[in-house]
Amino acid sequence: MKKTLLALLILSGCASTTSAPVVEDNTPKEEQYIPASIHVELGVPKDSDSTDDYMIKRPQYWLSYNPQLNVANWVSWNENADWYGDEPRCDCFTKDPLLPSEFASVTTSDYTNSGYSRGHVLGSEARTKTAEDNRTTFYMSNIIPQTSELNSGTYNTFERFRDSLCKQANKELYVIAGGVYIAKNKIKDKITIPDSCYMIVVVLDKGQKLKDVSNTTTIYAAMMHNGKYTKDNNDWRLYKRSVDDIERTTGYDFLSGISEAIEKSIESKIN
Repeated sequence: MKKTLLALLILSGCASTTSAPVVEDNTPKEEQYIPASIHVELGVPKDSDSTDDYMIKRPQYWLSYNPQLNVANWVSWNENADWYGDEPRCDCFTKDPLLPSEFASVTTSDYTNSGYSRGHVLGSEARTKTAEDNRTTFYMSNIIPQTSELNSGTYNTFERFRDSLCKQANKELYVIAGGVYIAKNKIKDKITIPDSCYMIVVVLDKGQKLKDVSNTTTIYAAMMHNGKYTKDNNDWRLYKRSVDDIERTTGYDFLSGISEAIEKSIESKIN
């Protein structure tokens, strides 16, 4: 499929939310058309410094990559039952073709014997409608270092909960996830290891969008430390936080597209 690379493009209509460069993958989805903006329907996350936010938007998700840390600041995506299918996990970890050549090259071999797993921010299971959808989740820009206990345990329990909201409850989700980088320890002096990983899930009914968010909208949010867990403490619900808490920790303003009054109401709650 033909790809068009639009380098250092300021996204039309989003100048008020970010001034960072945006790179776009125009590969069409195979089964359905998803507007590029659906993944930031509730607003583009922003902080006080946009110079370390290298934006990449795909039909499958929107991502802010940090070339200083060599990991994503955040990944934002839409999720509902239509994104799920029978496509098998490709296990095809590869360099993101939309990252500039001058950025440090992160490969799957960098993780070998590092003590950390290759943790998906947007999980593979949530993009199984087509082979192309699944393949994009294995770009290294969507991968962050996670302990095996976090990757296959605690973070995974939150992912499985999201799966159930889509598959069993038929909900429309708007998700933002990423890492918290304070200590800034690194693998091979290259890949920055997150101290914690957060996930914010806004829950609406199937087909609903920004205009449908209200003071009663449910948000599930958690911040999970990137360390050791046991079967007694690996449930994501033990690490629930408010969106306000996560914003204070990360420095990012999330859900900025929501009206200020509603945003203040729902971001302060812990569901």
